Amino acid sequence: MNRKGCNPGEDLASIGFKPRWAKSSPLVLMSSELRKVGSCWRIGLSLFLNFCLAQGLKAQSVSLPPLSLTSDYFLGQQSSSSTLRFSHERRYFWANNVIALREGSRKTLPPYRVDTSQPFLSGDKFLRWQVRYRRWGFEFAEGTLSLLEGNRDAAQLWLDAKAGSANSHRIYFPFATEQKGHWRWFGLNYLVPFQLHRMEGKFVVGFRYLLCDRFRDGWFSGTYQNGRLLGELEFVSSRGIGFNAPSGKGFALDAASMVGQGKWCVFLAVEGLVGEVRWKWLRKVSAFVDTNAFAQDPDGFIHSLPSLVGREEYLEVKRPVDKQWLAGLGYSHLRWQWILARDERVGKGNWHLSAIWSLRVDQKLYFDLQVPVRAVSLGYSGRNFELLLAISHPDPSKALVLGLQAKLITR
Repeated sequence: MNRKGCNPGEDLASIGFKPRWAKSSPLVLMSSELRKVGSCWRIGLSLFLNFCLAQGLKAQSVSLPPLSLTSDYFLGQQSSSSTLRFSHERRYFWANNVIALREGSRKTLPPYRVDTSQPFLSGDKFLRWQVRYRRWGFEFAEGTLSLLEGNRDAAQLWLDAKAGSANSHRIYFPFATEQKGHWRWFGLNYLVPFQLHRMEGKFVVGFRYLLCDRFRDGWFSGTYQNGRLLGELEFVSSRGIGFNAPSGKGFALDAASMVGQGKWCVFLAVEGLVGEVRWKWLRKVSAFVDTNAFAQDPDGFIHSLPSLVGREEYLEVKRPVDKQWLAGLGYSHLRWQWILARDERVGKGNWHLSAIWSLRVDQKLYFDLQVPVRAVSLGYSGRNFELLLAISHPDPSKALVLGLQAKLITR
């Protein structure tokens, strides 16, 4: 059985087999063989490229829930205070670029066509308690972050399976990666105001001690045709180790600054400037997948083979922390401030065009347009309360991006 060859319209298991009594002219045979060779060449090249990409992902970094949203850096603009301030914050955020979030939770779907070459699905749930006094800030935060990415074929295969319309004559080449983790951290930060010639600004440096459990990180690469999935997968996970599964422990160093001169100001922030996470041991699985594998024993009986064959091991894992950054330029006029910024969150970059209207000294309204994610954020910041809503469509049932953040402050 040739496991890697295929030809449109044929079952994968039958490639390379031709009865001796088949009656075909030499020209027909040559044409048929050329089609087989061309198809096999395309499949082999695709698998090779996916394999190379998968090898590069083996040493990928770990992504943390964002320490602060882009709006937090624009609206907060921290200052030292002689009074003790407590705050509690909650955030929920979901985003993808394939299908409306509400549609994705349905068991069956109508036929859809994937329009992007880099589909993704991310989810972020986050809460934080923070204490600030003078220039010092201390916080405890907890959250989950999940990120699923793939190529166009992976998303199209998922949609076709949901719609029950997988094309039996089409060969899919799905490739996907997934990372998921539950994070906690204790953080300490310090604010340094400074002045240089006509410029003045603020610099904040922070340190976080990280803990991570319920962690999983892996990838899959393969082919799918006519109900058969064939490929390779690899993942590391803290599940399956037992009740004493170790938590990942690590650190992250963060920095942010805002510098202004006259009506102009510049924002710059990097989360995870330096950092890493270590696990004493994680469960690692490397395997081949074949959902339609059979073998014939010496007596002539056909037996189904396991659909997952590979090895399992336990090993120490160390990963660097993914850098998330923001850079922006702002201009103030009367009670308005306009900001053009670029950020990268969980590997996804966006441009921001923001406007802030100061109602009073301690009250602001916030508007933000984001591309290419095509989402709009609306926010309010007051002395004791902050609220932010992000959405990509006026009708929430059609939104691909949906987020909500609320913060209570007591002094």
